Amino acid sequence: MSELPEPVIHECLPCYLYRVASDVACDGNLRMLSFYRDECAPRASALEKKMRMLGGYCDCEVLLNVVRPATTAAMRLIDAGEDLVCKGVRRGTIQPCENWLMRRGVQWGGGRFGRRSA
Repeated sequence: MSELPEPVIHECLPCYLYRVASDVACDGNLRMLSFYRDECAPRASALEKKMRMLGGYCDCEVLLNVVRPATTAAMRLIDAGEDLVCKGVRRGTIQPCENWLMRRGVQWGGGRFGRRSA
């Protein structure tokens, strides 16, 4: 049994990482990301590889390098360390909700952030 909190129904991956990272220290691996994948998107078998390709070698680096806030309102909440309410995604996806933008990989868009995920 894991000591990590369960993902909320329809919670996206970045919102989960942001919520859990405030309570659980990053231990230098993708433990929280893997737990989310196992619980919410088990068919995303290459998720860890994809995040590493985009610069996320641990859970905190996913929040720093792979995703960023999409709106100034979300950015202000994150900068203030306040709770961010997830806009929701369908079960089984690793797409971020409307609060986040995912970085596109080198082969998918030159490392830029865009509305579409990598």
